[in-house]
Amino acid sequence: MDASSSLTNFAAVEPKVFAPGMVLIKNCLTQEQQIWLAQYAMRTTSNDGPHRFTTVVTAKLEFFTDEKTGQIQPRPVIDSTLSRGRVYSSITTCPEADPMRTCCNQLVSAARNVDAKMPAMIPTHLLLLYYASSGGMTWHKDDDTNDGDNDHPIVSISLGNSSEFGYKLAGKPEQFLTLESGDVLIWGGPSRMLLHCVGQVHLDTCPEFLRPIIGNARLNFTFRDAPNILGDEE
Repeated sequence: MDASSSLTNFAAVEPKVFAPGMVLIKNCLTQEQQIWLAQYAMRTTSNDGPHRFTTVVTAKLEFFTDEKTGQIQPRPVIDSTLSRGRVYSSITTCPEADPMRTCCNQLVSAARNVDAKMPAMIPTHLLLLYYASSGGMTWHKDDDTNDGDNDHPIVSISLGNSSEFGYKLAGKPEQFLTLESGDVLIWGGPSRMLLHCVGQVHLDTCPEFLRPIIGNARLNFTFRDAPNILGDEE
């Protein structure tokens, strides 16, 4: 599959503006695109790839090649309590960097078409998160040095198991929306410092066409515009 073309022809769905600078594109990615991105993540973080998942809790994630299918598969180490694996890197160090940049830019363009408050961006970094359990991520803002020092968008692509995304807009109570495989959430501009969390990951909701690739897990691609951290990634 040609990534340069497949990652630009997204499903014809209308993005929904939740607040100025916060846009959700439901069912944005086709099945083919989801498979390509899932394989890309597993290939990039395999033993032969340029990056490795580092664990956020106390476990390790290892990869093996399935003898029957030839697919690279993730698995927790025996007796592992793995909750989440993480890779953060400059896009320039990732394979097929140009198609990945184009993918991000196309998604931001779709959001800007419906939201005048959404800024443009130049994607510099990719954060890959692998959720192997039902556990999510606590409330936080993307205000770390790694997150960039501007109001340019955060572009989040969900694959695999669905999850509950919590967010709190200024002056409003906490709200949750369900992110399913193929959904894209973008926030920037006036919503760039959105308080948010991953409340829960719903196990056994991964589409069947992704299970041979990522297992019973959630995979998240997050693009950032953070030129301030180039060369000093953590």
